[in-house]
Amino acid sequence: MRPSKAAAVLLLAYAAAVMWATLGPAPGAVMGNQAARGVLDPSIWFESDTWTIGSPTEFLLNVLLFVPFGLLIAFALRGVPAMVSVIMAGGFALLIEVAQIPMADRISDPRDLVANTAGAIIGITIARASDAVASIPAAIRRRRRAARAATMPPPRPPRPAATTTRSDDRVPVGRGIR
Repeated sequence: MRPSKAAAVLLLAYAAAVMWATLGPAPGAVMGNQAARGVLDPSIWFESDTWTIGSPTEFLLNVLLFVPFGLLIAFALRGVPAMVSVIMAGGFALLIEVAQIPMADRISDPRDLVANTAGAIIGITIARASDAVASIPAAIRRRRRAARAATMPPPRPPRPAATTTRSDDRVPVGRGIR
């Protein structure tokens, strides 16, 4: 299947909406603890508090936020290996988390980065599976055509070209036009 231009346009619009939602003013007071360099601080990735403290609902919402992003990026980049879509989606999630580091009302958290990337992977998987299912009828038609072509008798050789002077074309002797 070909890349979808509509998906590319929707992807840009959705990415802008996600950036507004994640980088715009926070709707309420943000509670949490952020390391000085956020997700860029290697020690925060290995602290148990990073993975045990936090709302499961927030994690699920972060996953769900990026499922449509994964769908759209996969449809916009059809024909490109899925790993490229995964890397681009993970890079977009990382961009958001890095941009949140200096913001006072946002928290750059490794859990968010993992949840966002997981959501994008789910979306990419759904898109690839739907493309595979959609291509089944075309594959069946190709197989049927190939099977018909294999069972058809070989074409006859072409007939030799007719000569311009054949004996039947001449008027019989003694029977002229009067």
